[in-house]
Amino acid sequence: MARSLARATGPVQLPMTPATAGKRPWRALGMVRSLEFDTPGYRFVSAPFVGNEPVLEGRIREIQLQPGLWMHCAEVVDLHSMVSRVNFSAGLRIVIVLAGEVDVRIGGQPLHLRAGDHAHHASAAIVSMPQDAMFERLWERGKWERKLSLHLTPEWLESQGWLRDSCELTALSRRHETGAPEPLALKFPDELCITPWHPSPHALALAEQLICQSDQSAPGLVRIRLASRAMELLYEALASQRKETAPNAAPTGAMRPRDQDRMLRLRNFLDAEVQQPLIPPLKIDELGRRFGLSASALQRQFRNAFGSSVNEYRRLMRLHQARTDLEHGSSIAEASYRAGYTSAANFATAFRRQFGMSPKSLRSHV
Repeated sequence: MARSLARATGPVQLPMTPATAGKRPWRALGMVRSLEFDTPGYRFVSAPFVGNEPVLEGRIREIQLQPGLWMHCAEVVDLHSMVSRVNFSAGLRIVIVLAGEVDVRIGGQPLHLRAGDHAHHASAAIVSMPQDAMFERLWERGKWERKLSLHLTPEWLESQGWLRDSCELTALSRRHETGAPEPLALKFPDELCITPWHPSPHALALAEQLICQSDQSAPGLVRIRLASRAMELLYEALASQRKETAPNAAPTGAMRPRDQDRMLRLRNFLDAEVQQPLIPPLKIDELGRRFGLSASALQRQFRNAFGSSVNEYRRLMRLHQARTDLEHGSSIAEASYRAGYTSAANFATAFRRQFGMSPKSLRSHV
């Protein structure tokens, strides 16, 4: 665990490699400060900063989809090199790294997941924890990640009939040496177990939709939709542990890897638009020609991949950029203009619907 703990100075500059060339516009997503890690017992070890300085560029979100079913999303770049620790509660966790790198330890066991910007480069794991365990994150200045994690408590698992009682966390089904198929059941090991998983293109599309549409202010119907996609993702992860389940099995109509890859490149192109608010965005038919699809096929595949239309996604990213601008001192008029709104009233309405507060209210807390 020997790592340099040098103090960060200035913005992080990442080398332009194939894995980082399509990197998300993290700065548009905001900054995460040290005091936002308000989980009881969360602590930074040998922290190279003082006070409430930014520690991450990007955003992290945690949403309770159902009692006992939690979703955690991270789209961040580390601003410091250090270590942080917190106690993880028992249960089942599904972790998917869609881009970048995750380097952690759970109960002393290392979990290192690395992914590129392409669908077939994603990396995932199933973590079964019969007891609470120490979670340790290894930070490295400039390291970035786009990650989705689902956490299911023992109580939630029992409520779904997956455990015989709340104390029995016996083993994720394993394949017998005889090759006889085992039933899909949540039998956990007596000790912490980390199992690799290779998600299908359909699972990656579900993960992208969960990340793109997750906001703490999401209304009830949106949470129901998120919960249904989380359950579908959970099913595929657990079904992958059955020998008779075909690898990368996915429902009929799921996206092919090359289509998922094309949609990731399209999303990266749309993200770049956010950084150029003075340049008119391309129309849908122009985007179609650029990416080799008809306008209707482009819209259909984008919705299948990310759960929204192209223009809905554009609007969401520009609102996130506006929120970041307001948090950094921009006026409401400036933020509204950069977000593409000519009416301050329309901007305020869209902002409140997305974030659950008005631009004026946010500015008053800056």
